[in-house]
Amino acid sequence: MHAMWISLKESFNCGSKLTDVIISQRTSLRSCTGEKNLEGDRVHPKGRPMREVIFQKTYTRNLYHELDISNSSRNVVKLIFQAAASHPSKHSRKIKKVLRVNNSEETLEKFEKYREMVKNKSYKQHKRHPRIIVDGNEILQFYGTTMNCCRRKLSKVSELCNDPACRVCRLIQSGFNTAYNRRNGIQLSTSSEEFSEDKNTIAKEACVKKATIVCRTIAGTVVNMFDGEYEEEYDSVGSGRNTKAEYLFVRDPSAVLPCFVIIFD
Repeated sequence: MHAMWISLKESFNCGSKLTDVIISQRTSLRSCTGEKNLEGDRVHPKGRPMREVIFQKTYTRNLYHELDISNSSRNVVKLIFQAAASHPSKHSRKIKKVLRVNNSEETLEKFEKYREMVKNKSYKQHKRHPRIIVDGNEILQFYGTTMNCCRRKLSKVSELCNDPACRVCRLIQSGFNTAYNRRNGIQLSTSSEEFSEDKNTIAKEACVKKATIVCRTIAGTVVNMFDGEYEEEYDSVGSGRNTKAEYLFVRDPSAVLPCFVIIFD
């Protein structure tokens, strides 16, 4: 799977190595109300784990590029998705669409600036971890969520939708910088089938489809929450103890770069 992901990185500036990480206990979920948060963002009034930011012109307009079934890159993404499933041999998920995220220059610049910050911090602290010094400890991770705008007819290149309840579009639009993620951290996984949000709050509607966002992630210095208190600075918290999937909580939204969206049944 690593070799396939590297091939996509060369083609689309998207990807790197998957490493072992070990997760903090999940912060209790809070219901959402139709109010403004401390940063002044308007939030969706429904009680869901993620307080979706309502469409604003100030956010960067990233684009989707749908990959055809005959597209070789689509086939590679499909293989990566299946290999990272909890039970790869079953192939139980039927992929409906694969969208490549065309990130704006601003989004890419934030990601690379964060990488350099992590590398420089590690160097100054004399940790000299080889992976952090080289690329900030970049790894492949998945963010499981839902998408509301799957049924709209997309052109080859499409803008994100304006539906406040569409989690995929709102996450990509805000660069994962939602009120919920700022409060709890961004939960990612090595499994392509794990939800990053509470399943009980997922709307069971015909137009809502399950989706996985394939992300390049700068993990930096990773600590294990099970180890207790930490005297040194860290960038993310991981866990994989006694679980089929390994999880990662990232504190800074700039550390996550969405590359592909996989929509499935």
